[in-house]
Amino acid sequence: MGLLRLATVAAIGIALLPSDKEQQQHLYERAGATAEWVVTFCDRNATVCTKSAELWTQFVAKAQFGAQLAYEMAKEHYAGDGMNTASLKLDDTKTGGRLAPAVLESDSGTLTPLDKQPDWRGKSANRNGI
Repeated sequence: MGLLRLATVAAIGIALLPSDKEQQQHLYERAGATAEWVVTFCDRNATVCTKSAELWTQFVAKAQFGAQLAYEMAKEHYAGDGMNTASLKLDDTKTGGRLAPAVLESDSGTLTPLDKQPDWRGKSANRNGI
């Protein structure tokens, strides 16, 4: 669906381009002037760019702090639930030498024996044995 949308937008954009050589040249010049205006923004507005750089640095520092805080909280939360390296076992045959969580035989979570049974048992569940 995304490819169809992209093709539709591209077709509309192409249809809106001018076909006259003079209009094409005018559009080309305007696009070049706009690109130059964008590129030289900091030359014309040095104070805005300086302040923006300061704000960006503060934003990045806050984002790093927030990510570190979230990481530490998650690490503490999962360490308290027993998800640490002591509950991991090395099983070369099944995981290719990677660490895998240890599976407790008695732990079945919230599933009851009825939950573990399949809903149907082959032909006997259907009428006429189909």
